Amino acid sequence: MSRYETRHSRETKGHGAIGFLVTFVLILMIVVLVFFFASDHSYKGAKGKLYSFFYPQEYAQQVKKYAAEFGVEEPLIYAVMRTESGFRPEVESHAGAMGLMQMMPSTFDWLQERLEGRIVYQADALTDPDVSIRYGTYLLSILLNQYDNVRDTAVAAYNAGTSTVDGWLEDRACSPDGRTLTKIPYEETAQYVERVGKAYEVYKKLYY
Repeated sequence: MSRYETRHSRETKGHGAIGFLVTFVLILMIVVLVFFFASDHSYKGAKGKLYSFFYPQEYAQQVKKYAAEFGVEEPLIYAVMRTESGFRPEVESHAGAMGLMQMMPSTFDWLQERLEGRIVYQADALTDPDVSIRYGTYLLSILLNQYDNVRDTAVAAYNAGTSTVDGWLEDRACSPDGRTLTKIPYEETAQYVERVGKAYEVYKKLYY
């Protein structure tokens, strides 16, 4: 066997050992994390810190202010904002929704006329966090009031619109009681409601 072949053989064995070690460490980390999350149902200590990294209280001053003004729970505002934009104020959807709370310009104009009696801001003002959170929270308050404070129904309307949700509520296959939605025909809206609901529960347990 040549010197090159001997050295190459040793390097291959070394790489194999390193690869095995890395794989073992990764598996061990996964096992620890699974055990950690499965056994600890609270949001205290290290688990709470980990969750708070993924569920931060961005724009806390504005959230607190407008939650009080419009009577909307802070965890719901955070949950919608996290789901809609990931706390990125400059985001604009393919449909044209803008800002932290992802609002359509036409909805924004309607809300301004309802709240202010006139249009104060142009659509690009929605990239301002204060403006987006204020009017997004105001919209949530309208929807919660319209749907008897049934959170999931209001959240579905935030995503799909009131006309669509009203139609679902009239359909007994979707809503046996006319208030809650047991079936959401739009997959996008169904996933949206689920994501907002999960985030809402995490925020509530973490901070309130």
